[in-house]
Amino acid sequence: MRVGTHRTGIFGIRWVFFCFCAWLISGCATTQTTILPNPDDAAPDYSGIILEDDGIVLTDAERRALLSQGELDRGLSREDLLEVQKYFKFYVHGNRRTIELNLLRSRPYLAYARKVFREKGMPEELACLAYVESGYNPVAVSRSKAMGMWQFMSATGRQYDLTQDWWMDERLDPYKATRAAAEYLAELYDMFHDWHLAIASYNAGPGKISRALEGTGESEFFELCRSNDMLDEKRQLKPETMQYVPRFLAMCKIMRNIDTLGFSPAEPRPEDLVKVPARELRAKPNTDLAAFAGALNMSWAEFSAYNPAFKRYITPPDRHVSVYVPYHVEARADKLLRDGKLSGKGWATYTIVRNDTLSKISSRTGVPVSILRQANPRCEPLQIGKKLRIPSMSGNGEYMIASASSKKASSGSSSSSSKASQGKRSSGSSRAAAVAAAPKKSSQTAAPSKKSSRSATVAAASKKSSSTSAKSSGSGKSGGRSHEVRSGDTLASIAREYGVTLTAMREANTQLEDPHKLKVGQKLNVPAAPKKDIMYTVRSGDTLWSISRRFNTSPGEIRSLNNLTSNTLRPGDALRVAVN
Repeated sequence: MRVGTHRTGIFGIRWVFFCFCAWLISGCATTQTTILPNPDDAAPDYSGIILEDDGIVLTDAERRALLSQGELDRGLSREDLLEVQKYFKFYVHGNRRTIELNLLRSRPYLAYARKVFREKGMPEELACLAYVESGYNPVAVSRSKAMGMWQFMSATGRQYDLTQDWWMDERLDPYKATRAAAEYLAELYDMFHDWHLAIASYNAGPGKISRALEGTGESEFFELCRSNDMLDEKRQLKPETMQYVPRFLAMCKIMRNIDTLGFSPAEPRPEDLVKVPARELRAKPNTDLAAFAGALNMSWAEFSAYNPAFKRYITPPDRHVSVYVPYHVEARADKLLRDGKLSGKGWATYTIVRNDTLSKISSRTGVPVSILRQANPRCEPLQIGKKLRIPSMSGNGEYMIASASSKKASSGSSSSSSKASQGKRSSGSSRAAAVAAAPKKSSQTAAPSKKSSRSATVAAASKKSSSTSAKSSGSGKSGGRSHEVRSGDTLASIAREYGVTLTAMREANTQLEDPHKLKVGQKLNVPAAPKKDIMYTVRSGDTLWSISRRFNTSPGEIRSLNNLTSNTLRPGDALRVAVN
C-alpha cells in the first residue's frame, strides 16, 4: 500500500501553511491542494494523504466516502485514489441526476444481483458494475450492439448460455444476464487472480489485457495504465478501458455511502414500468403471453418491461422458459401457467391461397419457414382455404398478415402482398385481403426484413440440426459420471469442470425442472467427454483465453495440463491441449 510520506516536522509546518492559504483564498476558483486528515480511525493508512482539490470542494461526508474502503478498493495508492477521485467528484457533483435515475432503475434488480455474487463467493460490490455498463437498463443497446443490463456481445452471450434466436434474446433478461455476468467475471478472475484486471477484461476482453500485461511486464491495473505509453498502438489500452475501473470503484464508494451522500432515487416516471421486484416462473412451450398478461390485468407494455427478452407474444414451441411477474401477482400467475388455458391473443392467422408455398408465406409474414412448420406441424401439403397459425410479433414492430378466400386474391398484385409484409394496410380494393394484425407494439422497432427472416430460418435449422446431432451421438447419461452439487455450482460451471458442453449437460439431466436452480447435494449426470490431446504451437497474439475458446476447453485445464504458473505465453511455445 503506497501513501504519501513526509518528514514529521516539515509536515506540520506545511499543514498549517496550507490551511492558512485555504482560509485566505476561500471562494476563489484557483486550483489548490488540500490535505485531508484521516476521517476514520479504522482506516489509518490514509492518514495525511494529499488529494488534489481541482476547484471542487468535498464536504466532510464526501471525503469520508471517498476514503472508505471495501473489498475491491482496499489498499489503493495515492496515485490510484486520485484517478478514482476524478469520477467520484463527477458523479457526486456533476452528474447527480443521472445517478438518481440509475438508482431508481436498479431498485428492482440490485438485491438480486448482490445475492447472485454473494452466493458464488464473489464480492457483492461487483453488482455496481451494471451501473457503469448500462445504468441498470435491461434494454440498453450500445453502438457496438452489446445488449442488456450487462452489455453482452452476441458471441459472449451465447458462450454463457444466453439464448438468441427468433423467439428470444436472453441478453435482455435481467436475471439470466446477471447470472451470466457472474459466471464471466468468475472466469476472468480465475485467469488474472486480480479483480481490477478481471473488471478491465470485462470491458476490453481478456486477450487485450493479457497482451498489455505481457508488453509492459506489469501485474496490476493502475500500474498497467501508467505504463500504457510503452506499448505499441495496437496493444495500448483505450481511454475507455483505463477509465473503466476508476469509474467502477467510484460507484462502489458512492453506493457504500449512498445515504450519507444525500442520494435518493428519482421520482418514478411514466416510462418506468418495472416498479417492484419480480418473481420467476416457468412457462410451457407455446404459452400465449399476450393472453397471460391480459389475465393478470397487465398491459403488454408493462408485461414486456418485466420480460424484455421476448420477441414474440408466444413462448418458444420447443422449450420451457422463464417469465417474470410482479411479486404481488405471483400466486395468480403461477395458477394461470399451470392450468394451460391461455390462448387467442398472441396468435394471428393466415389463410392459404392458390400458388402459396411456405417460402412465399414466410416472405409475406416475416416468419421463417422453420417456425411456420413448428407452429403448424401438419400443414403440408398446403391446402387452399386452410388457416395457418402465425406467432405474433413482440418487440420488433407491428406487422400485418395478408390472406384471402377467393381466386382473385391469389391473382392480385404483388405490390399488395409487399405492402402487407411491410406492415402497411392496403388502400382497400374489393379484392383486398382480409387482415389480421398482431397486438400493437412500440414504433421504435421495425418489422423484420426478408433477409433477417432467412437468417433466422438458417439459425433455427442449424440449432435443430446441432440438437439432433448431439442426441444421436449419445451424449446423454451413458458412459458418464455423477456429480454432487456443491454450494455455488451452476450447470455451466459443472460443464466447464468436466470439459463438456452446457448442451450436453442439459440433455443428460432432463429431470431438472429448472437448470438454474440447483440444490446442494443434488446428484447430476455428467456425460462422457471424449477428448484427444494435441500439441499446439503458440502464435503471436494468442492468450490462454483465445486458445481455450478455439478448442472448447478452459484456461484452467490448459494451465493444469502444462503445469503453468502464469498466464504469460510466448510465440513458439508448445502447449498440450485437450480438445473437446
